[in-house]
Amino acid sequence: MTHHKPPQAMTLFDLIARTWEIKTPINALQFNAKGTSLALMLEDGRLGFVSVKDAESPDSRVRVEADTGRSTIRPRSKPLPPPVISDAPVARADVPPCPLGEQGFAFAHAETGALWRATGRGQTLAMNTGESGAVTALAALPRARQIVVARGDHLSLVSEEGGTIAETTLPHEVSRIAVSADGARLACWGAGWMSIVPAAELAPRAPIACDGDVLDLAWSPCHRWLVAGCRDKALLLVDVPAAKSDRIVDFPAPVFTAAFSPQAEAIVASGAFRVVGWALPDLPFGDHEGAPIETGKPGLTLVDRVAVHPKRDLCAVSYATGLVMLCRIGHPDEMLVREGTGQAVTALAWTGDGAHLAIAGEDGGLSIATFPKNMFK
Repeated sequence: MTHHKPPQAMTLFDLIARTWEIKTPINALQFNAKGTSLALMLEDGRLGFVSVKDAESPDSRVRVEADTGRSTIRPRSKPLPPPVISDAPVARADVPPCPLGEQGFAFAHAETGALWRATGRGQTLAMNTGESGAVTALAALPRARQIVVARGDHLSLVSEEGGTIAETTLPHEVSRIAVSADGARLACWGAGWMSIVPAAELAPRAPIACDGDVLDLAWSPCHRWLVAGCRDKALLLVDVPAAKSDRIVDFPAPVFTAAFSPQAEAIVASGAFRVVGWALPDLPFGDHEGAPIETGKPGLTLVDRVAVHPKRDLCAVSYATGLVMLCRIGHPDEMLVREGTGQAVTALAWTGDGAHLAIAGEDGGLSIATFPKNMFK
């Protein structure tokens, strides 16, 4: 007797996401400022580029039934164009790229550490800034059409065309840079110290002692606080006006990501068995416990990454199993985005309009989930 198995039902993720198998672990993801291209930093130093434009976007495949008003999404009918990936290592894998202009990216070259640029389609070339030394950190100042470049303890502002505008020397090396939302302040961390630098004149204040191995760094919307996730299973908080820091320790795992949500007026972080968070401005500092909030549901699997939605009080949450959820910050509400793959997620990133979520895995899997316009109404 012949047994016929029914075809496997397609999940929502199958219908709204594009997926590629790069087969090399991906360290970092970065959308360009326009949200038209995604750059991938592979573990071996190669760079990859994917166009965000989708010839079969979910919105174009949505059908509304006339009798019931029910919406459905038909499957894709055409193969996906492959990513553009460099033939050889071209970028330092330990220095995440940053946006450059509306369409491009800046990165540190693999061999020399010099500042290079890439177009959204993957062409790369050196930027002649007239400065020497290996780049150790990068950040974008989109309003000023500049980027911030750290070379050890040397900090400089560089125009999108490559010319150096201003420079200064800090009392410590820099491996992480965060830019405030208004572009007026830079937070530069390295070697256990944090320097706050006004972007206009690059006149650094006295550095603040900040212990820990910082992985992720972000400003609060009010510009009072800095939060940093640390490899040594801790969350670092800095009260900038008071020039003091504090650590929240004993996380079950390294805190790979931490971020503020202006829409939810809260901070969220990974590294525990649920999304960790506190409501602004009442954060835990010194003897004060702060105002904790609960996001999503607790489980038995560690939260590896969080990514705050740029327009809504939502965050994408990935777990050690590869499961990806969408949670409303400060509420138990959850929406399954992707079922677990068995491989941990290494990076999550939203486009500036919040329409696309990129997901990278330790197995080299890459997905861009595009949410239909009526999904959150």
